Amino acid sequence: MIARAAFLVALLSAGAALSGCAHEAPEASYPQAAGGGWVVPANYAWPPVAVPASGATANRAVSAPVPTRTNAASVATKSEPLPPTSAFAKMGDVPRPRTRNELRSVLPGSAACLAELAQRGVPFHSLDHELGVKTPVVVAGPIGGIRFYTGANGPLIADCRLVLALDLVAPQLSTLGVSDVRFSGAYVYRLSNKGRVSLHAYGLAIDMHGFTRLGVHYEVDRDFHKGLGTALAADAPATNAIASAFHNSGLFHEYLTPDDNADHHDHVHVG
Repeated sequence: MIARAAFLVALLSAGAALSGCAHEAPEASYPQAAGGGWVVPANYAWPPVAVPASGATANRAVSAPVPTRTNAASVATKSEPLPPTSAFAKMGDVPRPRTRNELRSVLPGSAACLAELAQRGVPFHSLDHELGVKTPVVVAGPIGGIRFYTGANGPLIADCRLVLALDLVAPQLSTLGVSDVRFSGAYVYRLSNKGRVSLHAYGLAIDMHGFTRLGVHYEVDRDFHKGLGTALAADAPATNAIASAFHNSGLFHEYLTPDDNADHHDHVHVG
């Protein structure tokens, strides 16, 4: 009888322990951003939804080239990844915001970023100090062959990583015929409309109001067609296709357009 009672006690104890483990197991949750001001698009799902390879070519105007496969042996596997064909293919062709770890391998900070900018031929000058900016630079000419200009707000001052991201997306813009981008501000030390420190305060965001393409100037306020999303066909409106190039590059966690709210009715914000 004592042996049977001991067995029952041990069995109940094991059951309680198993029940406790099941209760305490954490559920999958959305990864929270560590920095203030990060905004993730409302239609971004976590975990990211897998997209078939054919879906990557839906936006023919702005998607990265899909590597060709000559035989079954060359199909990519987890142990044998395909070599990247561009900076965009290196991060994958699925248009979603990349994680910080993924972006760090493409957008290094500090001295490594400055060296990368110089190697890529971006004209810039380093700044000794800008409040809130880790590696401040002032752009002294076109970025990847594209002129970024503004009015009375002065030159393009930003964190080196934002300028590097603009240089990486420049080939996609050039493919669309873009030669000039009109912006209102990049580095601005201020709060967001939600009361958090804006990415502008870190020099990691830029507001773009207009694009010149093949000699024709387009304004977001006038020429952006709302409700079309970012997976665009080849005959999409020029302003939408240009804006989608930034989104689909995967280089920006923040992407806000007139589709998002009234505050962005006249510009495209990326950060």
